[in-house]
Amino acid sequence: MKLSIRQLADVLATYVDENKISVASFVETRDNTVGLLDTIGKIFTIVTNYVDKLERFNGEDLSFGKTVEEWASDLILVEDYRPNGGEALSPHYSTYRPVYFSYTLGRKVIPQTIKYNDIERAVHNEGQFISIIEDKTRKMYDSETMFRYGMKRQALGVLATLCDSIMDSSNADYTITNASATWATISSGVKGEVNDVVYVNVSGGTTNGIYGLVKPVAADSTLVLATLLSGGYLIKYDLVTEIAKPIDTTTGDAFVKQVKKDVEIASDFSEGHSLNNNTLGVTPENGLVLIMRQGLLPSLEVDVQAGAFHQDKVSLPAEIIVLPDLGNADDDIYALLIDERIMRCYRSYQAVRENQNGDGDFLNYFFHTESTVHISRNCFVKVYKVPQA
Repeated sequence: MKLSIRQLADVLATYVDENKISVASFVETRDNTVGLLDTIGKIFTIVTNYVDKLERFNGEDLSFGKTVEEWASDLILVEDYRPNGGEALSPHYSTYRPVYFSYTLGRKVIPQTIKYNDIERAVHNEGQFISIIEDKTRKMYDSETMFRYGMKRQALGVLATLCDSIMDSSNADYTITNASATWATISSGVKGEVNDVVYVNVSGGTTNGIYGLVKPVAADSTLVLATLLSGGYLIKYDLVTEIAKPIDTTTGDAFVKQVKKDVEIASDFSEGHSLNNNTLGVTPENGLVLIMRQGLLPSLEVDVQAGAFHQDKVSLPAEIIVLPDLGNADDDIYALLIDERIMRCYRSYQAVRENQNGDGDFLNYFFHTESTVHISRNCFVKVYKVPQA
């Protein structure tokens, strides 16, 4: 009988039965002449390589100690030459940015149990048995990989939140509304005599913004705002840019233009673009990384770059890493441009221990892991955030 395409479709619809494909339960059959249980023909699993997209931010393992300390010295002011050597015996001490510490996040354990004489009854041969045991071991390491990946996403969220908090005027230590007021009046003689971390909200003039105190000022100083600015005592922070998400050609063009402007700044020495407000710029060896939430890059690639006559002129001059989230950071924060050195996840402990339980006839594995995550306050960072109403 001639087979038609329509007949074939009808036959296959009956033959390829959904009740026999990817079924969660096993129904035994004895469709053989000796009446024995029909054997399962193949047992397999799909193996996935769990990739940490933030692996570049891993630091070295800490063999001794778990706390990370970061310091940075200031540049030295150039002075006029003194032919009489009048300052030869005077001290000329270095000055430093505030020192910061990161502490261990604490130890975590990934447990795994292997029961004796258990898997053997489910497999056909030694190869299948070994495959299942290997999978149990591999899953402990895969679980730590994904745990550390999530840890670094959360740390990036912490970085973004820190930047956002600094730029919030309600968190400033002092507010300047009168440009003629002296520092002693502004600070009430409290902070500023040493290199404290001091945030100042300048309001009511053309220099509005959040400033950081980067040079010590005596508590009773009579310096006014204009001198504090011109003398480099106060440096304006520029850590957050409110700009629409790049979801079409217009917003995509604006975003790329803003990122390119920030790349120019980051590629040289500048103040006001790090948490410590210092002059550390990126190096050729350690470039810039643009961290973006999922869902934005397709628009940049299609709406902006695909229609560009000179595509190299609009491509972003930084490595792009797309992440599903930035931990629990505000959803309005959707991207960060950072110096690659700004974050490191140091593993301070890793060990696998085992315990045999003779009574229960099983073996327990315990994968111990401990990390210290550090965020540098001396590296360039720019946060991109949805404009606030």
